Amino acid sequence: MAWTEQTGKHAWRVRYPTSDGHIASISGFTTQKAADDYATDIETDQRRQVWIDPTLGRVSVEDWATRWLPTLDIDLRTFGNYDGNLRNHIVPRWGSTSLTELSTLDITGWIKDLGTEYAPTTVSTIVKLMSMMLEDAVDERIIPANPVRRRRRLGRRAAKRQPEKIWATPEEVVRIAAQASSLAGDTISTLIITAAWTGCRWGELAGLHRTNLRLDTRRLVVDPDVGALHEYSRMRWIGPPKTTASARSISLPPFLITLLRQHLERHDNEFVFTNSRGNWLWHSDVMRRGLRPAADGNFDLASPRIRTYPIRPGLTFHGLRHSHKTWLIASAVPEIAQCRRLGHHLHDRVTEVYSHVAPEVEQRLLNALQQRWQTATKKCRTHPMPPTPARHGNEAA
Repeated sequence: MAWTEQTGKHAWRVRYPTSDGHIASISGFTTQKAADDYATDIETDQRRQVWIDPTLGRVSVEDWATRWLPTLDIDLRTFGNYDGNLRNHIVPRWGSTSLTELSTLDITGWIKDLGTEYAPTTVSTIVKLMSMMLEDAVDERIIPANPVRRRRRLGRRAAKRQPEKIWATPEEVVRIAAQASSLAGDTISTLIITAAWTGCRWGELAGLHRTNLRLDTRRLVVDPDVGALHEYSRMRWIGPPKTTASARSISLPPFLITLLRQHLERHDNEFVFTNSRGNWLWHSDVMRRGLRPAADGNFDLASPRIRTYPIRPGLTFHGLRHSHKTWLIASAVPEIAQCRRLGHHLHDRVTEVYSHVAPEVEQRLLNALQQRWQTATKKCRTHPMPPTPARHGNEAA
């Protein structure tokens, strides 16, 4: 039962019992009638079982995130992604703010600010996580509504045009791999070429077991249970690939079979791509020591151990996968064959179920990849010095 108390000449407060047996109060009423009406509303909402105690929402965003995250039933990789976005984006901005102080207007402004620094997919991931966390606070009856919500606005300007992903031509990949070999060794060079000519993700190659590289049958197998290496907070483990469609068997062009066979002859480690001690590679190390300076060049360094030229500045490891997709499109490879090779789902699930890749289509695909390799290596032999980085029409002007 709620009741009112006068605290000053023109000041009243409402007092009420909380669910844990304590007495809480809400101040700020300038008339007794206003306080009485609020007390009546509390009792009505309590009888209807819709009452939300405003004192519960005084918990800070950081404290709620600390309580909320461990309760989720998610795999370790997803946990790591959530934890990283909370620590790097949500808590630094909202950590000391109480849940009841969060407003849709303030959050909308924050989202707009994020859009000036990060890609739309990154912003969407951060906002979805914030919304999930607050939606669970609503379900726990800590706050009455989720302040993160989509709102339609008339007259909203068109979304900012985002630059397309950076990809590389076969010649550029060969030149980048050659520079990476000088910087970080043949393993990284072979890894880059394999990624570009198979379309595999980082984890699928970093976690590729020797037994799943079946060169006698010209296949690279991404196992559904142990087909990828995962990283989180300096921890690594072998587990399933990104999606169920990612488990697949990828055919290899002849040159890559030879290249990979030579690579395996250089070591007897359990996994195909490892460091000199036979351990798994770190993504950050490969990017920092190999791909990044090999693609960007290191002209910014006064006296590097090995001078590298800019070939395709900004290219990422995932950009090698994007390059492979671009090459398949240029070769007029049917969409179903592209999806099977890259481990994607078709939007049309009926077509996906009933469509198959004929052997002749697979052979044309391999012939095209082999030809791209031969043409690229011939150009690199003929013109050893890399040309000025070209634009492929895939970057914003």
